[in-house]
Amino acid sequence: MDNKGKELEELIDEGLDRFNADKYGDAIRIFTKVLQIDPEHLDALYYRAIAWTNKGNFEQAIADFTQAVKNDPYDTDAWMGRGEAWQSKGDVKRALADFKKALDIDPGNPDYKRRVSDLEEK
Repeated sequence: MDNKGKELEELIDEGLDRFNADKYGDAIRIFTKVLQIDPEHLDALYYRAIAWTNKGNFEQAIADFTQAVKNDPYDTDAWMGRGEAWQSKGDVKRALADFKKALDIDPGNPDYKRRVSDLEEK
């Protein structure tokens, strides 16, 4: 592993430690450093988006999840995360669209089926 890869791995580990300790502001700063080195780092985007969600900043979360699904359109966790952020903002239509996208990718997932059916009933 080269120095850049080692540095990224260490930063990701540090960011996850902060994230798991519910220190979301610290985690966001660390994941932002990772993204400055590697703008398409999926784990950094995903966990930064979740940290933004946990801080109630749904706009930033949606922006990060959107970048994550652009980088990997088959990332069901990112589709579900963005859907949850849309739902938290009260945008059921967009949330349902993202949940359906995750279900299209993984049609056997019972959680995705439940989330789609829950929103379709509203």
